[in-house]
Amino acid sequence: MIEAARTLLTLGGVAHATTLRRNGVGQKVLERAVATGDLHRIRTGWYCLTGNQSDTVRALRVGGRLGCVSLLRGLGLWLMPDERLHVVVPRTRTSLRSPDSRADALGTWRGHPSVVTHWRGPIRNPEAPTELIDDAAGCLATCLPRDHAIVAFDSLLNRNELSWDRLESALTGGPVSHEWMLRLVDPGCGSGLETLARLHLRAHGLLVRSQWLVEGVGWVDLLVGERLIVELDSRLHHTDWASYEKDRARDLELVTRGYVVVRVTYRQVMESWERVEAAILAIARRGEHRWQGLHRRAGLNLPR
Repeated sequence: MIEAARTLLTLGGVAHATTLRRNGVGQKVLERAVATGDLHRIRTGWYCLTGNQSDTVRALRVGGRLGCVSLLRGLGLWLMPDERLHVVVPRTRTSLRSPDSRADALGTWRGHPSVVTHWRGPIRNPEAPTELIDDAAGCLATCLPRDHAIVAFDSLLNRNELSWDRLESALTGGPVSHEWMLRLVDPGCGSGLETLARLHLRAHGLLVRSQWLVEGVGWVDLLVGERLIVELDSRLHHTDWASYEKDRARDLELVTRGYVVVRVTYRQVMESWERVEAAILAIARRGEHRWQGLHRRAGLNLPR
């Protein structure tokens, strides 16, 4: 029975009986392994190591497979907070169960977080415990608010989990095309904070460029107009003293070169963006996001 568990472990800890048989684990061996407690039968045809309570197992227990946001979260992408369990369910499925127990119908389950079901037609990879990344990306277009979906698309491309062509196919391959979203995607964005700030500011007609290289200083998060730099600090940024010191030194060098620097925290972007946006728009209304004649007269070496 140990061999069955070892084989399952090499397959990622969750597998279909067909996949296990293909790897030398027959049905009788599977049944004995379940009887001895080495393996757990999630539902008919699906097995995992005993004690596995991952989102993949919980989605299979519902009656579908892990997909959409829940699948992409496991890849370490930058995603907006969403603790719901996203389950891709075949349209032929008639009875859904609780993600915690097959004995309870989903309709009577009162657990948390909630379960989001995404109904699908024919499945392209029926023996896999999760849907394809491409299909999960396409699902985001209809499941999430626009800006939240763009955050995920930027992260998918930035981390090379998808190519541009594959993302385009994912957004155009469904019953309704979401090709228009590609106009808003920027694979150069290093974090969701950059994506959100970029989308908000561009909505006001401002020119915003992500990950802009300032010669002699390095890459900055966002360049608004010609000289307004917006730097976005992560949630854990303030705990890293070395990074804190380095960033302030960079800010001083940027100011010396004539740039305006606005540094914004994770909390400000996520919880009080209106105040940040008002400050940036005030700077832009005064024209301070563009180089002026006085900067040239001051002898600044302006970028071309």
